[in-house]
Amino acid sequence: MPLDAATEPSNRTRRRLAVALGAYCLFIAAIVLLPTGAVPSAVVTHVAGLADAMGTPARLTAGARIEFGLNALMVVPISALGGLLWPRWNWRDWTAAAFVASASVELIQGLFLPDRSATFVDVCANTLGGLMGALLVAVTLRAARHGSPHETT
Repeated sequence: MPLDAATEPSNRTRRRLAVALGAYCLFIAAIVLLPTGAVPSAVVTHVAGLADAMGTPARLTAGARIEFGLNALMVVPISALGGLLWPRWNWRDWTAAAFVASASVELIQGLFLPDRSATFVDVCANTLGGLMGALLVAVTLRAARHGSPHETT
């Protein structure tokens, strides 16, 4: 993707993005590498309860669906912040990185954290989240380069 002043972050912005990305990655690592799944399970239960309270249909608030959605959303900020920090990476790069990172986390959980469940569906959800964040940035950067589609000249 060609870059210009509208899409290339300033040094100050790059530092802020790097700090935010690093802090968020540490936060997520702490969650996914916990020895037990109690905290993630509690979050899924809480979000399902909130969705029920808002009148969301039960077929959409099943634990597995909430968990899939939260797993996808958990990765969106990583590829979004990363995409802003390194705009030369495209959506395919971020999707592949999300897949590799997620598969690595699931492998670690499966081999070294016996009280955690390593599942392929988590890899799929995390990869989808990586794609979503990357596409969000791609659309945003394209709009910054070309202006709003509703803009008149």
